[in-house]
Amino acid sequence: MRKAQLASVDLFIAITVFLILITATIYTWNLYNIRFNENLEYEKMELVAFQITDLLVKNPGHPTGWEENSLNVGVIGLAQDDRILSQDKITAFVNFDYNTTKEKFKIMSYDYKFRVKDLSDNVLQESGLDFTGDTSIVLERYVLLNNEKAIMEFTLWE
Repeated sequence: MRKAQLASVDLFIAITVFLILITATIYTWNLYNIRFNENLEYEKMELVAFQITDLLVKNPGHPTGWEENSLNVGVIGLAQDDRILSQDKITAFVNFDYNTTKEKFKIMSYDYKFRVKDLSDNVLQESGLDFTGDTSIVLERYVLLNNEKAIMEFTLWE
């Protein structure tokens, strides 16, 4: 009779330890799964922001003279040449409807802010929304604008 009572106590202790270990394992699994998904989303945003900034500073857009008739723009590009921006293209881009530019960039699930600043951080041109999210990607690209060094800043967030 005494041995049966000890076996019952041992069984309850083993079950309790097993449940604690299972709970800790599930909690840890969920924590790492959440971190993995957040990191995956951050890297996706980072890739999209890099692609957009590359497109803006290295590509004249399609058709090449889209700034003259912005209704038929296929691809928005701000460059006259690699990292040399056109003031006319920047002005046309800034005057675009915000949602139209998001459609052209294929970033409907994100918001963005575009700025061109001089080296003293004075804003020369800007468009987009002010940052309201939790996580953002801010990329700065050094460019030439009107034969002066400038910084093109692009912020992307959810």
